[in-house]
Amino acid sequence: MSWWIIPVKLETIEAQFRADRRLAFQVLTAFGSKNQQAGPSRVLHEADDGRRLVEFTSETGRPGKTAVTHEWVAVDEPGEIRFSGVKGPLQHLEDRFTLEDDNGCTQFRYESSIGVRGWWFGWLIARFYAKAIVERMMRTHVPEMKEAIENRASRSSLFPQTGCAAQADQVAVSALATSSA
Repeated sequence: MSWWIIPVKLETIEAQFRADRRLAFQVLTAFGSKNQQAGPSRVLHEADDGRRLVEFTSETGRPGKTAVTHEWVAVDEPGEIRFSGVKGPLQHLEDRFTLEDDNGCTQFRYESSIGVRGWWFGWLIARFYAKAIVERMMRTHVPEMKEAIENRASRSSLFPQTGCAAQADQVAVSALATSSA
């Protein structure tokens, strides 16, 4: 009963990758491959509409704690990757990666909303407990993604790495999406 869930919007995270966005897209969607940039993942099912049901195992940032989620992944190559949680610690999880070309580099944007069942009580848990955990995980994960993508770009002959503006070393957290309802 999703009507018992009040979504909480997370902070938007932006970064610039020194890599062609087609290469960034390939790295970010390499689910289950030994060269994937994230924690372990495996494709559980491929739907007729192109979506994939993927199992992700992620470090939570707490010692010895991991989160396992099952998420439908829909792609709009090479510009967007959408994740919709099906199973995991959160009853509502909607993530979106946007990849835009920026003079041969990639402007990356992460947007998300989460929720916990339980109406106002669930909203309080999502807003004051789960939100901090997920944002901390993603603030750690985005620089890891950036490093993996740029390392792959430095070895690519198909999508050779190009120079970007000096701001490419920055990963910014936007305060635009901190409203919670």
